[in-house]
Amino acid sequence: MKKVTSLLALLLVFASQAQLNDLRSPTLQELPDSLHKRDLIELSEIFNTDKQPSLHNFIDLYNRYLTPLQDSVHRILEIGIFNGASHKMWKCYFDSAEVYGIDIREKPWVEKLGIHTYLANQANREDLQTFVDSSGGNFDVIIDDGGHYMDHQQVSLGFLFEHLSEGGLYIIEDVHTSLPAYYDGFGRDSTLSNTTLKIFTDYIMNEDIESVYMTKEEKVYMETWIEYIEIYKRKNSMHSTAVVIRKKKKR
Repeated sequence: MKKVTSLLALLLVFASQAQLNDLRSPTLQELPDSLHKRDLIELSEIFNTDKQPSLHNFIDLYNRYLTPLQDSVHRILEIGIFNGASHKMWKCYFDSAEVYGIDIREKPWVEKLGIHTYLANQANREDLQTFVDSSGGNFDVIIDDGGHYMDHQQVSLGFLFEHLSEGGLYIIEDVHTSLPAYYDGFGRDSTLSNTTLKIFTDYIMNEDIESVYMTKEEKVYMETWIEYIEIYKRKNSMHSTAVVIRKKKKR
């Protein structure tokens, strides 16, 4: 009896792993209804996004900020599609929302799951304008998990913040690429004056937005419309850091 029970347990493990492999595969044809509105942390693990607790654990941040908004988010954009894991997670969690993604490479296997994908360079304003014209903008949540370079993060923020809905959230992941002690490159200058993290530590000090990659109009717009920012830093092997910016509502 013990051998039969052990064999059954082993078969269930294999079946479960096979199901996970199917959900993570680029050949997935549709997202199962059973995953709609599942726990956000659980979905991050099911789709194996690097936001999950065992990796960057940005999902802890999203769980706090987005769980109260599960029924009120109608349009969400994530910059950087990669294998589509996060976009599939958002599509399941916000089951009534339109999910958008932009990437420098086409991702047809993500598009067929009902996720709107666009070819664009996040550091190119013309590309971003074309995307906004086509998608309609007005996003409730914008997430930047794209190229992580200083100009990538700051051009996207400066341009797209205007296309965030009032009261919306703009979240930049992987701001730890601003940290020279842990990461090489990513377009930092020798004085570190152009880093994305510095923008927000300076903003805490003087409430001014300073960026060599943003236009004057973009900086003024952000200074006018920022309600608050939060810098999220985890003490883990990747030094995972993110920034949350909430846009004001009109009074």
